[in-house]
Amino acid sequence: MYFTYTLVLTLGLVLTLPYYLFLFRKYLPTLPDRLGFLKVPQLRNAIWVHAVSVGEVKAVEKLLERLRQKFPEKPLVVSTSTPAGQQLARERGDIIDHTFYFPVDLPFCIRRVADRIDPQMVIIAETEIWPNFLRICRGRDIPVVMINGRISDRSFARYRLARRWLRRVFADYTVMGMQSQTDRMRIEEIGADPRKVIVFGNLKYDVVSTVRPLDTTLAAVLRTWKQVWIAASTMPGEEEFVLDAFAELRKTHPQLKLVIAPRHADRFEAVEELVKRRGIECLRRSRLTAHSDVLSVLILDSIGELAAVFEYATVVFIGGSLVPKGGHNVLEPARHRKPIVFGPHMENFRDITRLFLEEKAAIQIQNAAELAPAIRSLLANRDHSAELGRRARAIVEQNTGATDRVLEFLQPVEARR
Repeated sequence: MYFTYTLVLTLGLVLTLPYYLFLFRKYLPTLPDRLGFLKVPQLRNAIWVHAVSVGEVKAVEKLLERLRQKFPEKPLVVSTSTPAGQQLARERGDIIDHTFYFPVDLPFCIRRVADRIDPQMVIIAETEIWPNFLRICRGRDIPVVMINGRISDRSFARYRLARRWLRRVFADYTVMGMQSQTDRMRIEEIGADPRKVIVFGNLKYDVVSTVRPLDTTLAAVLRTWKQVWIAASTMPGEEEFVLDAFAELRKTHPQLKLVIAPRHADRFEAVEELVKRRGIECLRRSRLTAHSDVLSVLILDSIGELAAVFEYATVVFIGGSLVPKGGHNVLEPARHRKPIVFGPHMENFRDITRLFLEEKAAIQIQNAAELAPAIRSLLANRDHSAELGRRARAIVEQNTGATDRVLEFLQPVEARR
């Protein structure tokens, strides 16, 4: 099966790589890393943490700080899969020694990286299943620990079709740390050894303590706004709903300002054009100066600032939830005690969403037509908004601690090698 997997992966890469790089030229500079040619010095006994993109890098940031304290003499390296995640990881040069892109799951790529990094331990954030990578690590007696693992509804259905092979792949993990009991039951059902599965909780609850101060220019502008609606991590097809609702809300709330934070950096320009076609004056955050006059809409075209921007929100809408994209993280606005609205598609944050709704700490709407009324109600009722925010913050405070549980478990794993 490994031979077939490797052959199919190789053929797929050969056939699609030219087309892929033509469409996404920004990934061309990442190719040497992905093929195993790292611009990293020869290391010994490194601690290797893999975080796919921005959300995962934020989730492990506190863990990285603690690892730096726990293993001050060991190289601490972070790999990512996306340029945005790489950029954010590089900003933590105070604790991270080296960053690079995760290799393609082909044996010769993985061996080259493993030879250069010489990891004493690998920590993988969320459910990353790379059969060749895991097999090679096991063959070299390198412990691989999954943290923040989850199995979405969609993934669960797909994984069940391959559970016989997944049982062999999962056996190469040393520990599989899941976010919830539901995730634990699901990964065991698709082949994981129950003796290797443990529930650490969700590290994203711990992200809130690592939010960095906002740029002074942006903070000064936001402080002058009396009512701020933040549409966070929006996806294609969603900005239209947000702009429709914003136009309607401005009739009764002329002082309302809108901050749109598209989920993906390659869509900043497209969102700007969409806003302008609506006849709405907007400004991109990258062009903001101390003398800028943002009349209606600010497009947050930066990486890593959204978490701090939530401090200035009057109300927050969570993107990826009015279109079937699985939603995004509600915990960052919750830390700032902000009233939160999201749509029906929150599958990627199933347990967090359920908890917030059970505790009446957020509002879920069922379609785009309900967006403007929900935002209007929160703008008009300050007491209700404040209560939603208070309940949201309480959930965050009650569920922190996953990072500590991971660290307690890592010590015996590290000692086994």
